[in-house]
Parts: sequence; structure tokens; C-alpha cells
Amino acid sequence: MAKSANPGELRTLIEIKSYTETVNENGFKDKLWANVFDEGVFVGCKWVNVHGTEALTAASLNLREPATLTLRYSPLITPTCRVYKKGDDAPYEIISLDNVEERGLWLELKVQRTVAAK
Repeated sequence: MAKSANPGELRTLIEIKSYTETVNENGFKDKLWANVFDEGVFVGCKWVNVHGTEALTAASLNLREPATLTLRYSPLITPTCRVYKKGDDAPYEIISLDNVEERGLWLELKVQRTVAAK
């Protein structure tokens, strides 16, 4: 059976940002993150945190706060994008991206919280 979500399950609001590289006046590259849909636009998704054996596997792989997101398909979303929950400033990186059954209807993202280097 195909993975999908009922419209009522798409209640977690997220912002998806991609980056562009520019060269500043000193010759260094800067990454500028911008919303792929337009500034201030949030999309609804079904957000499921991993649990059970998935959580143990994630812990063994050093994944931090892994989750699975199901949302409507958009070609603007790529593996290099970052996901931000509404009201949360810490981004999630995309581990895998699946255009469910290659139909262009649903997108399933596996994400994890990005952690700053110490």
C-alpha cells in the first residue's frame, strides 16, 4: 500500500530552506539559506518521531532526534535542504528523500537534528 497521509494529519508546520553560495567582498564563500517556497511560508506535514527498534538503530548510528515526515510532493525539496519546525530555530537535515512510488503526490523525508561541532 502506498504511503500517504490524511489532510488532518498534516498538522505540523515546517519551513524548508535551501542554500545558495555567494562570494563575499573578502573572497570567502557564504551560504545563504532561504525558504524554497517564499519567506514566511510554512507547509503542513505528518511528523512521526522514531520509536521502538528504529530508535535503537538511530542511536547506534549517532542520529540525533530522527523523525519521518510525510508531506505533499514538491520538486523544490532536495536532499541538501534543511527543515525547520515552526517555532524552533534548530534545523533538521534530510537523511533520505522518497518520492513515494514515483507518482509526484507524496514525499517522505527521513530527517535528523543537526548538531554543531564541538
